[in-house]
Amino acid sequence: MHEAAAIQGALSDALAHMRDAGGARIARMVLVLGVSGHFTEDAARQHFAVNAQGTPAEDAALEIEWLPASYTCFECMHTFASVQPPEAVTCPACGGLALEIGHSDVCYIREIEVEQGEQDMASQFAVPAPMNLDGDNTPQTPQT
Repeated sequence: MHEAAAIQGALSDALAHMRDAGGARIARMVLVLGVSGHFTEDAARQHFAVNAQGTPAEDAALEIEWLPASYTCFECMHTFASVQPPEAVTCPACGGLALEIGHSDVCYIREIEVEQGEQDMASQFAVPAPMNLDGDNTPQTPQT
């Protein structure tokens, strides 16, 4: 299951950035996922919790940001973007059925907040190269 590996890779990147910043633990992190049907928020959170267990990220607050997918309506041919799960998407113009025509299949950490010690807090922002789930590390953008 490549979703689990993607979350594990993103968490490893965040832990490396934490160590580079001299941090003691990760307090908060923002995970960016492409809407593509591969991930659900619940699954991403479960994979994160399992992989973070026993690490300095174990109790980190996890925020998830979704990159939109592109759709075209079957009825009115309107093209639009949405961050809704594919099965929930309908055309905003006419309410018709829509077909996904492009998405960004990525998983990466956009931001981490590193705790330096008991009292000190310091923010470390990380924007690593996106990890594409298809194995290609070239960012993909939705086709319109």
